[in-house]
Amino acid sequence: MIRLFIATLALICAMPVWAQDNPSVQRKGESLMLDWPDSEHWKVASNQESKEVQMLELIPEKETLENWTEMGNMLSIKGAVGVPVDVAMNMMYNEAKKTSSTAKLTFIEKDEKAEYPWILFTIETNGFDDGGAAESQLWYIVQGKSALYTNFRAVKKATISQAQKEKWIRFFKTAKVVNL
Repeated sequence: MIRLFIATLALICAMPVWAQDNPSVQRKGESLMLDWPDSEHWKVASNQESKEVQMLELIPEKETLENWTEMGNMLSIKGAVGVPVDVAMNMMYNEAKKTSSTAKLTFIEKDEKAEYPWILFTIETNGFDDGGAAESQLWYIVQGKSALYTNFRAVKKATISQAQKEKWIRFFKTAKVVNL
């Protein structure tokens, strides 16, 4: 599903309505803060930034991007404002279906009335159409004032256990949009 994520990133960045070059949109100063637990021994595997996006990929200390068992991903899409969280969720799922006909979307929870609207959902698949291994992701998407924040935790399994879902949901609900 990392392939799904890259394709979705390209799609979102190409959306001129949501990611337009708007001088009234503050591009600096807002960020999503998530405290990745030290007890889980995360390391930054990749940190990339352009004018449009910033992407941070985290994996366990002893793993690599080529061979991981669990991954965390945080993406800020700068200037993407006014994106309904349901639309963002469905975009992610539609991209997943392009590479995995067995991908399953499960809505968990959302709050569209919050100062920063958010949604939680999973996309799970037992494999990719090209023979790729199973992968499941729990997504947390937040609409900020100056960016759309898409975040997920993934495992290379066909499903995410209920205990892991509950843990990850608690983790994502600690996130805060902050002005720096």
